Amino acid sequence: MADDPAPEPNMRDLMAAVAYVLLHWGWLEEEVRARIEAAEPDRQLSEGSLWVHWREVEPEACQRVRSNMQRLIDVRNCLAHGLCGAKADPRSGSEPYVVCQTGAGRRLFKMSELERVADALHVARNDVRDGRV
Repeated sequence: MADDPAPEPNMRDLMAAVAYVLLHWGWLEEEVRARIEAAEPDRQLSEGSLWVHWREVEPEACQRVRSNMQRLIDVRNCLAHGLCGAKADPRSGSEPYVVCQTGAGRRLFKMSELERVADALHVARNDVRDGRV
């Protein structure tokens, strides 16, 4: 029926939003890794942060990307290291959200924010891949 409203987001939708953030982060790191390997094929990337390596190889490009990403990095780190809860009741009328525990306390991220972060990470990945940084 065409007149039926779209169903409200549920836990599966919320968890998909979390997964999209983490997957887009992984794809971004793959593009960074490719740039490092293109610039310095013999560089050993097994130790240390990928971002530290990139800063050493392409400092200006790394700085341009990182300066616009602090909020994205923050959300990704909270999800990766502090995810501890979620609420997504389609009957409540409230937007689904996840809860992360950080050193400063609990933080909530609504589903719409997670979707914006995933979209921004996608744009950052394309910029890195296409050399627009």
